[in-house]
Amino acid sequence: MRRSKSGCLCLSTWSCVLACVIAAYMGTAAAAAQPQDLQSQSLQPLQEVTVTATRLQDHRALARAVSGFVASHSAPGTRTNQIGRWHEPVCPLVTGLQPAGRNFITREIVDVARSAGAPTGSVGKKCPVTVEIVFTREPQELLDRVAKSYRPLLGFYPVSQLKQMTTFSRPIQAWYETGTRSVDTQMPIPYMSVATGDQRFGNGPGADPALQFGMQADSEVAATGAQPSGSAGSYLGSSVRSEFIHVLIIADSGQLGRYPLQSIADYLAVLSLTHMAQLDHCAPLPSITDLLASSCPTPVADSLTAADRSYLKALYSADLEQNLNLELGDVHEQMMRQIEGK
Repeated sequence: MRRSKSGCLCLSTWSCVLACVIAAYMGTAAAAAQPQDLQSQSLQPLQEVTVTATRLQDHRALARAVSGFVASHSAPGTRTNQIGRWHEPVCPLVTGLQPAGRNFITREIVDVARSAGAPTGSVGKKCPVTVEIVFTREPQELLDRVAKSYRPLLGFYPVSQLKQMTTFSRPIQAWYETGTRSVDTQMPIPYMSVATGDQRFGNGPGADPALQFGMQADSEVAATGAQPSGSAGSYLGSSVRSEFIHVLIIADSGQLGRYPLQSIADYLAVLSLTHMAQLDHCAPLPSITDLLASSCPTPVADSLTAADRSYLKALYSADLEQNLNLELGDVHEQMMRQIEGK
């Protein structure tokens, strides 16, 4: 664990390096160009927009809407085809805004994470940074730098998605670095010996640190090498799970000045806690993610909705060590129980 020039604790080498890169990238010139109108709204009352969903007449209609909502908010990992979430504490670092704006967003993300049941650190104490949010007026330039020199921070994805993953096309975009963990601690964990290059089992000298505790960062190299062990022969699950290691979020401050800071903070909180599968279309139930969707008629939700909160609580209490269809079903069932008060 290293300490970056900004004084924050870094969970991984890549995160630490990125913090330094961002600090250098932003500079005094970028600070002078910060969106003052966006930050000043943190002290202004949030304009209330009431979103009334069409009354769902029966349980079946509600179930269909919840099913679509869960699918739109739960992108499975490329490597395991499982839903990912945090198992390390959620610790945001916001750059590109004045202290008041940074602190407001940081507090909101931690509060939402805690209310959802996601792991968080102790209030008022420094923590290893796991979520990095950068406000900049040159988002593509920053993304190009990350893609060129710090590629692992963009996560593991097929080569066919290279252009999509390295093109900034929305006001706010997120990238998820994930890992695969063996949850069966009784099984030996394979590792490559640094000294001999041979594959061995256990947690001995020369083991790859990423594998020593059963978790391996998802990458092209890891996908073809030694794999975290699981349970063979089961159609329900393999005793492995997908975990978030680091989330990078880049926000184009030039496009966000007309939105209340509370709305932006809630939107960032959702992106920090779940990997969204769909952001360009309206969710089946009212959601803060509709805020920046291109196809949603106004008015849209300008803060976290009951559906958002129910989904996040379901996500962080569901069994995510199963096959994808069972994971989606578990999240769906728990969300239904919350909405219907059962």
